Amino acid sequence: MTVIAGTPHPALRDVVLRYEGFEDRRGDPVTFRELPCSFVPIIIDLDAGWTITYGGAPPMRVGSFVAGVTDSVVVVGHSGSARCVQIDLTPLGARRLLGVPMSELANVTVPVDAVLGDFGSRLVQRVGDAATWADRFAILDRALRARLAGAAAVDSGVVWSLRRIAAAGGNVAIGELAGELGWSHRTLIARYRDAVGLPPKTVARIVRFESLTARVTRDPGADWTATALACGYFDQAHLAREVREFAGVTPTVLRAELVNSVQDAASAPS
Repeated sequence: MTVIAGTPHPALRDVVLRYEGFEDRRGDPVTFRELPCSFVPIIIDLDAGWTITYGGAPPMRVGSFVAGVTDSVVVVGHSGSARCVQIDLTPLGARRLLGVPMSELANVTVPVDAVLGDFGSRLVQRVGDAATWADRFAILDRALRARLAGAAAVDSGVVWSLRRIAAAGGNVAIGELAGELGWSHRTLIARYRDAVGLPPKTVARIVRFESLTARVTRDPGADWTATALACGYFDQAHLAREVREFAGVTPTVLRAELVNSVQDAASAPS
Protein backbone atom coordinates (compact mmCIF):
# COMPACT_ATOMS: atom_id res chain seq x y z
CA MET A 1 0.00 0.00 0.00
CA THR A 2 1.32 3.42 -0.96
CA VAL A 3 0.05 6.77 0.30
CA ILE A 4 1.39 10.00 -1.20
CA ALA A 5 0.53 13.37 0.36
CA GLY A 6 0.16 16.45 -1.83
CA THR A 7 0.09 20.10 -0.76
CA PRO A 8 -2.65 22.22 -2.37
CA HIS A 9 -1.75 25.64 -3.78
CA PRO A 10 -1.95 28.42 -1.13
CA ALA A 11 -4.77 30.05 -3.13
CA LEU A 12 -6.91 27.01 -2.29
CA ARG A 13 -6.30 27.28 1.46
CA ASP A 14 -9.96 27.80 2.44
CA VAL A 15 -11.25 25.22 -0.04
CA VAL A 16 -8.93 22.20 -0.12
CA LEU A 17 -7.66 20.58 3.07
CA ARG A 18 -5.32 18.09 1.38
CA TYR A 19 -4.53 15.95 -1.64
CA GLU A 20 -3.65 12.30 -1.26
CA GLY A 21 -2.57 9.67 -3.74
CA PHE A 22 -3.46 6.11 -2.79
CA GLU A 23 -2.45 2.76 -4.27
CA ASP A 24 -3.19 -0.71 -2.88
CA ARG A 25 -2.10 -3.87 -4.72
CA ARG A 26 -2.55 -6.47 -1.95
CA GLY A 27 -4.65 -8.66 -4.21
CA ASP A 28 -7.35 -9.62 -1.70
CA PRO A 29 -10.68 -7.78 -1.37
CA VAL A 30 -10.51 -5.01 1.24
CA THR A 31 -13.22 -3.19 3.20
CA PHE A 32 -12.74 -0.40 5.71
CA ARG A 33 -14.99 1.84 7.78
CA GLU A 34 -15.00 5.57 7.12
CA LEU A 35 -16.05 7.50 10.22
CA PRO A 36 -18.29 10.58 10.18
CA CYS A 37 -16.42 13.68 9.11
CA SER A 38 -16.97 17.37 8.45
CA PHE A 39 -15.10 17.46 5.13
CA VAL A 40 -16.17 16.48 1.62
CA PRO A 41 -13.97 13.97 -0.24
CA ILE A 42 -13.71 13.73 -4.01
CA ILE A 43 -12.22 10.47 -5.24
CA ILE A 44 -10.73 10.35 -8.73
CA ASP A 45 -10.54 6.65 -9.42
CA LEU A 46 -7.62 5.30 -11.46
CA ASP A 47 -8.48 1.61 -11.19
CA ALA A 48 -11.55 -0.65 -11.03
CA GLY A 49 -13.81 1.39 -8.75
CA TRP A 50 -15.28 1.05 -5.29
CA THR A 51 -18.13 -0.48 -3.31
CA ILE A 52 -19.88 1.96 -0.96
CA THR A 53 -22.37 0.94 1.73
CA TYR A 54 -24.43 3.28 3.91
CA GLY A 55 -26.06 1.63 6.91
CA GLY A 56 -28.41 -1.16 5.88
CA ALA A 57 -28.68 0.01 2.27
CA PRO A 58 -27.49 -2.29 -0.53
CA PRO A 59 -23.87 -1.75 -1.61
CA MET A 60 -23.36 0.50 -4.64
CA ARG A 61 -20.56 0.36 -7.20
CA VAL A 62 -18.93 3.64 -8.23
CA GLY A 63 -15.84 4.85 -10.04
CA SER A 64 -14.86 8.46 -9.38
CA PHE A 65 -17.21 9.98 -6.82
CA VAL A 66 -18.09 12.79 -4.41
CA ALA A 67 -19.29 12.05 -0.87
CA GLY A 68 -21.10 14.68 1.17
CA VAL A 69 -20.71 15.36 4.88
CA THR A 70 -21.68 12.24 6.82
CA ASP A 71 -22.99 11.59 10.31
CA SER A 72 -22.68 7.79 10.26
CA VAL A 73 -20.17 5.12 9.30
CA VAL A 74 -19.71 4.35 5.60
CA VAL A 75 -18.17 1.04 4.54
CA VAL A 76 -15.85 1.37 1.56
CA GLY A 77 -14.30 -1.53 -0.30
CA HIS A 78 -12.32 -2.56 -3.35
CA SER A 79 -11.71 -5.91 -5.01
CA GLY A 80 -8.01 -6.12 -4.24
CA SER A 81 -6.55 -3.46 -6.49
CA ALA A 82 -7.09 0.25 -5.95
CA ARG A 83 -5.51 3.46 -7.17
CA CYS A 84 -6.96 6.93 -6.76
CA VAL A 85 -6.46 10.58 -5.92
CA GLN A 86 -8.44 11.94 -2.98
CA ILE A 87 -9.27 15.64 -2.66
CA ASP A 88 -10.62 16.60 0.77
CA LEU A 89 -12.64 19.82 0.61
CA THR A 90 -13.78 22.04 3.42
CA PRO A 91 -17.60 21.96 3.55
CA LEU A 92 -17.90 25.59 2.46
CA GLY A 93 -15.23 25.10 -0.17
CA ALA A 94 -17.27 22.19 -1.49
CA ARG A 95 -20.37 24.42 -1.71
CA ARG A 96 -18.44 26.88 -3.86
CA LEU A 97 -16.67 24.31 -6.01
CA LEU A 98 -19.61 21.98 -6.60
CA GLY A 99 -22.24 24.71 -6.96
CA VAL A 100 -25.14 22.68 -5.55
CA PRO A 101 -26.96 22.79 -2.18
CA MET A 102 -24.94 20.49 0.05
CA SER A 103 -28.15 18.98 1.44
CA GLU A 104 -28.31 17.09 -1.88
CA LEU A 105 -25.03 15.34 -1.01
CA ALA A 106 -25.35 14.84 2.77
CA ASN A 107 -24.93 11.17 3.66
CA VAL A 108 -24.78 10.08 0.02
CA THR A 109 -22.16 9.25 -2.61
CA VAL A 110 -22.63 10.33 -6.22
CA PRO A 111 -20.51 10.00 -9.39
CA VAL A 112 -18.22 12.95 -10.04
CA ASP A 113 -19.80 13.77 -13.39
CA ALA A 114 -23.28 13.82 -11.83
CA VAL A 115 -22.18 16.86 -9.82
CA LEU A 116 -19.41 18.42 -11.87
CA GLY A 117 -20.60 17.49 -15.37
CA ASP A 118 -18.09 17.89 -18.21
CA PHE A 119 -15.63 19.60 -15.87
CA GLY A 120 -15.58 16.49 -13.70
CA SER A 121 -15.26 14.10 -16.64
CA ARG A 122 -12.36 16.07 -18.12
CA LEU A 123 -10.65 16.32 -14.75
CA VAL A 124 -10.82 12.56 -14.23
CA GLN A 125 -9.38 12.00 -17.72
CA ARG A 126 -6.54 14.49 -17.27
CA VAL A 127 -5.57 13.18 -13.85
CA GLY A 128 -5.68 9.61 -15.15
CA ASP A 129 -3.40 10.49 -18.08
CA ALA A 130 -0.76 12.17 -15.88
CA ALA A 131 2.52 10.33 -15.40
CA THR A 132 3.33 11.13 -11.76
CA TRP A 133 1.59 12.01 -8.51
CA ALA A 134 3.19 15.47 -8.61
CA ASP A 135 1.73 16.01 -12.09
CA ARG A 136 -1.70 14.94 -10.85
CA PHE A 137 -1.62 17.33 -7.91
CA ALA A 138 -0.51 20.17 -10.21
CA ILE A 139 -3.43 19.44 -12.57
CA LEU A 140 -5.82 19.63 -9.62
CA ASP A 141 -4.36 22.96 -8.51
CA ARG A 142 -4.88 24.53 -11.93
CA ALA A 143 -8.34 23.06 -12.53
CA LEU A 144 -9.76 23.89 -9.11
CA ARG A 145 -8.41 27.44 -9.12
CA ALA A 146 -9.94 28.03 -12.56
CA ARG A 147 -13.34 26.70 -11.49
CA LEU A 148 -13.37 28.74 -8.30
CA ALA A 149 -12.62 31.95 -10.18
CA GLY A 150 -16.29 32.28 -11.11
CA ALA A 151 -17.80 30.59 -8.06
CA ALA A 152 -20.35 32.39 -5.88
CA ALA A 153 -19.43 33.27 -2.31
CA VAL A 154 -20.87 31.33 0.60
CA ASP A 155 -23.22 32.98 3.11
CA SER A 156 -20.98 35.09 5.38
CA GLY A 157 -23.04 34.20 8.45
CA VAL A 158 -22.45 30.51 7.88
CA VAL A 159 -18.75 31.18 7.33
CA TRP A 160 -18.50 33.05 10.64
CA SER A 161 -20.53 30.56 12.67
CA LEU A 162 -18.76 27.52 11.26
CA ARG A 163 -15.43 29.04 12.23
CA ARG A 164 -16.81 29.50 15.75
CA ILE A 165 -17.88 25.86 15.85
CA ALA A 166 -14.48 24.66 14.61
CA ALA A 167 -12.54 26.90 17.02
CA ALA A 168 -14.60 25.58 19.94
CA GLY A 169 -14.13 21.95 18.93
CA GLY A 170 -17.89 21.68 18.44
CA ASN A 171 -18.68 22.91 21.94
CA VAL A 172 -20.81 25.94 21.23
CA ALA A 173 -24.47 26.74 21.87
CA ILE A 174 -26.21 26.83 18.50
CA GLY A 175 -28.95 29.10 19.84
CA GLU A 176 -26.33 31.67 20.82
CA LEU A 177 -24.86 31.62 17.30
CA ALA A 178 -28.30 32.24 15.82
CA GLY A 179 -28.89 35.07 18.27
CA GLU A 180 -25.56 36.76 17.50
CA LEU A 181 -26.36 36.56 13.79
CA GLY A 182 -29.86 37.91 14.32
CA TRP A 183 -31.33 34.80 12.69
CA SER A 184 -34.10 32.53 13.82
CA HIS A 185 -33.11 28.94 14.60
CA ARG A 186 -35.05 27.86 11.51
CA THR A 187 -33.08 30.26 9.30
CA LEU A 188 -29.77 29.02 10.70
CA ILE A 189 -30.73 25.40 10.00
CA ALA A 190 -31.88 26.20 6.46
CA ARG A 191 -28.67 28.04 5.62
CA TYR A 192 -26.53 25.24 7.06
CA ARG A 193 -28.40 22.63 5.03
CA ASP A 194 -27.62 24.64 1.90
CA ALA A 195 -23.99 25.48 2.67
CA VAL A 196 -22.86 22.43 4.67
CA GLY A 197 -25.52 19.78 4.22
CA LEU A 198 -26.57 19.04 7.80
CA PRO A 199 -28.09 21.11 10.64
CA PRO A 200 -25.61 23.15 12.72
CA LYS A 201 -26.14 21.07 15.87
CA THR A 202 -25.24 17.89 13.99
CA VAL A 203 -22.23 19.61 12.42
CA ALA A 204 -21.04 20.70 15.87
CA ARG A 205 -21.38 17.15 17.19
CA ILE A 206 -19.37 15.81 14.25
CA VAL A 207 -16.65 18.40 14.86
CA ARG A 208 -16.53 17.34 18.52
CA PHE A 209 -16.33 13.68 17.47
CA GLU A 210 -13.44 14.54 15.13
CA SER A 211 -11.72 16.24 18.06
CA LEU A 212 -12.20 13.06 20.08
CA THR A 213 -10.78 10.76 17.39
CA ALA A 214 -7.80 13.08 16.88
CA ARG A 215 -7.09 13.11 20.62
CA VAL A 216 -7.37 9.32 20.93
CA THR A 217 -5.10 8.88 17.91
CA ARG A 218 -2.45 11.12 19.52
CA ASP A 219 -2.75 9.49 22.94
CA PRO A 220 -4.43 6.05 22.76
CA GLY A 221 -3.69 5.33 26.42
CA ALA A 222 -5.53 8.37 27.75
CA ASP A 223 -8.17 7.90 30.45
CA TRP A 224 -11.69 7.98 29.03
CA THR A 225 -13.13 10.26 31.71
CA ALA A 226 -10.38 12.82 31.23
CA THR A 227 -10.73 12.54 27.46
CA ALA A 228 -14.50 13.08 27.68
CA LEU A 229 -14.12 16.25 29.70
CA ALA A 230 -11.28 17.56 27.51
CA CYS A 231 -13.41 17.13 24.39
CA GLY A 232 -16.48 18.78 25.89
CA TYR A 233 -18.65 15.77 26.72
CA PHE A 234 -20.61 15.85 29.98
CA ASP A 235 -19.02 12.63 31.20
CA GLN A 236 -17.75 9.26 29.99
CA ALA A 237 -21.30 7.95 29.48
CA HIS A 238 -22.09 10.88 27.19
CA LEU A 239 -18.92 10.17 25.20
CA ALA A 240 -19.85 6.49 24.89
CA ARG A 241 -23.33 7.31 23.58
CA GLU A 242 -21.92 9.68 20.96
CA VAL A 243 -19.31 7.13 19.86
CA ARG A 244 -21.96 4.44 19.50
CA GLU A 245 -24.18 6.76 17.46
CA PHE A 246 -21.46 8.03 15.15
CA ALA A 247 -19.12 5.02 14.94
CA GLY A 248 -21.46 2.12 15.74
CA VAL A 249 -18.96 0.63 18.22
CA THR A 250 -17.79 1.08 21.80
CA PRO A 251 -15.05 3.59 22.63
CA THR A 252 -12.64 0.69 23.22
CA VAL A 253 -13.26 -0.75 19.78
CA LEU A 254 -13.00 2.69 18.21
CA ARG A 255 -9.63 3.23 19.88
CA ALA A 256 -8.36 -0.09 18.51
CA GLU A 257 -9.52 0.86 15.00
CA LEU A 258 -7.77 4.22 15.20
CA VAL A 259 -4.52 2.71 16.48
CA ASN A 260 -4.55 0.05 13.74
CA SER A 261 -5.23 2.72 11.11
CA VAL A 262 -2.27 4.80 12.28
CA GLN A 263 0.00 1.73 12.30
CA ASP A 264 -1.10 0.81 8.78
CA ALA A 265 -0.38 4.33 7.53
CA ALA A 266 3.00 4.39 9.25
CA SER A 267 4.00 1.11 7.59
CA ALA A 268 2.94 2.24 4.11
CA PRO A 269 5.85 3.19 1.83
CA SER A 270 5.96 6.76 0.53
